[in-house]
Amino acid sequence: MLSQLRDIVEHVSKVENVHAALEILVQQTCAAMHTECCTIYLANNDKQRLELMATQGLTFKGDTIHISFNEGLVGLVKRTAEPINLAEAAKHPAFKFFPQLGEDIYHSFLGTPIIHRKQVLGVLVIQQKTSRQFSEMEESFLVTLAAQIAVLIAHATAQGHGFFDDNKTAVIKGIGRLRA
Repeated sequence: MLSQLRDIVEHVSKVENVHAALEILVQQTCAAMHTECCTIYLANNDKQRLELMATQGLTFKGDTIHISFNEGLVGLVKRTAEPINLAEAAKHPAFKFFPQLGEDIYHSFLGTPIIHRKQVLGVLVIQQKTSRQFSEMEESFLVTLAAQIAVLIAHATAQGHGFFDDNKTAVIKGIGRLRA
């Protein structure tokens, strides 16, 4: 798995556009971890919510998807700044069903915070249709990948890239992108 991690990080780091990099990251993470779904949510602290920035495996209608910091498993990962690994996500007390996401087909859930300098910037999630607990190796892989994403996001933010400008953000095929 270390070579797959290196390949993902190298490929993503060569992409200039941060949204394209996140799209590549979710696709390659699904392939590397043999899962059907990978999603990146970024924290919009001004609005106290997590906003979907990139996904492979979720389908939804509308322009944007956002989850309050106090909602669902993704919000719990944000609040606790700790990974959550569940074989049956729907049985967890913090689970909240979002019908617009099309995630009702997934049972397994592994979410890890994206942390940079002790600040949770977002949440990286993988989901699978079959019910199973993800291994310690898979969890370590995702935590390490989240640390790499944190650097990418922090760098993009430092370069003046705004992820949450309401007038410029649109979601296309489940990926948050800036309009030209």
